Amino acid sequence: MCGVYLTNAIDSNGPDEKFLSRGPDHYQKYEFGDIKMSHCLLSLTGKFTPQPIEKNGIYMMFNGQIYNYDSSIHPSDGYFILDEYLNKGLNFWKNLDGEYSIVIYDSTKNIVLFCTDIFGTKPLYYSNDKDSISVASLITTLKNNSKPVVKCKPNTMYLFDLNTKKLQITENYYKFELTQNIDSFDTWNEKFIKSVDKRFSKLNHDIVLPLSSGHDSGAIACALEILGISFYSHSIYRHEHVKILSKRILRRLWNSPTKTRFRKDLQNIKQREKLLQDIKKNCDPFFYGPEIDSLDIDGQEDPGAIGLYYILESAKKSNSNIKIVASSQGGDEIYSSSQKYTFDKPNPSKFDQNLSDIFPWQNFFYGTQISYLSKEESIGGSFGLETRYPFLDKYLVQEYLNLSPSLKNKSWKSPLTNFLDTYKYPYKTGTKISGFNP
Repeated sequence: MCGVYLTNAIDSNGPDEKFLSRGPDHYQKYEFGDIKMSHCLLSLTGKFTPQPIEKNGIYMMFNGQIYNYDSSIHPSDGYFILDEYLNKGLNFWKNLDGEYSIVIYDSTKNIVLFCTDIFGTKPLYYSNDKDSISVASLITTLKNNSKPVVKCKPNTMYLFDLNTKKLQITENYYKFELTQNIDSFDTWNEKFIKSVDKRFSKLNHDIVLPLSSGHDSGAIACALEILGISFYSHSIYRHEHVKILSKRILRRLWNSPTKTRFRKDLQNIKQREKLLQDIKKNCDPFFYGPEIDSLDIDGQEDPGAIGLYYILESAKKSNSNIKIVASSQGGDEIYSSSQKYTFDKPNPSKFDQNLSDIFPWQNFFYGTQISYLSKEESIGGSFGLETRYPFLDKYLVQEYLNLSPSLKNKSWKSPLTNFLDTYKYPYKTGTKISGFNP
């Protein structure tokens, strides 16, 4: 997890402690005339690369990870992004495979460009008036500027012209293909394993997986086992299917006894109050809602947020080398035909031949997707952890969209159910898990 901040506002106060906690390895600040750029770094792969980085008058900083850069050509993924911009201009995103938020100051054109990835896994916020633009990873950083703060839309490109002071917004820069012509889960299985592999293999740091009795975390645990990737797991039994979770934990205890943690619940009132206080003190505010302009429900008191904070705090205390979280986010929002947690527009209950009539459903980009991603990122970032999302891999999501309606409708979370069946990983047939509420 890194933090990015750019501004040309005169009254900027700059990053605070919440910002700096996101990137504990290095903090760097530069000023280029009226432009100020700050970056705090969590260094995970490639050469240690303080940001912003510069080439030919282009200054770039980002948060996240690019999985398809060639380390024999580029010392780190940041240089790959920079070269893609130099070669492709505004189409620089086309060859990026990863989870990211990017901020570019192009001094040759006097523009500021910023965007998140397709699903907005690494949030960005901005404030803009007639003369200035400010962009940051955190709400709190921009609230210091006393201007309205706006969350960046996923799959959207923002371009601010420093000469004209105009902000141009281009939505849906990435287009999914909606033909439903694939009649086998085999390629989905392959792409899911590849999605887990690219995110969690060959790392110098340790991984933690919040493991429940549900399909989503179970599929990730199963894929990690298939790939032989070591990981820590933390589980809380309350509201879980006891028999299924116990089977999963027994597998863990047999293979990785020192990396397996579990407990009954988090129902001690004093402990919950302490966890909630710590969330409010250490985490950037995060909000839930059905659409980008109606994120007005405070997410900090969500029981799932309290449970996640406890798990990540415990993980860091047990092993300071844990730097990466394997998140199940997106499993419900993309692959479920019966999404329990939703706002005013639930997931499609059944797919027919005309996918374009229902795509994108609310939770695909917004709703619980954008809501819960903000929770994952705010809490993970407060511990200097990077959260990665194998279910939101663009190639995996595309494969799901291309499955025939009969395969999508075959069972609850049909590709995940098939995956767990194929690799004989324990799950409860036909059960819709009630959600993480420890």
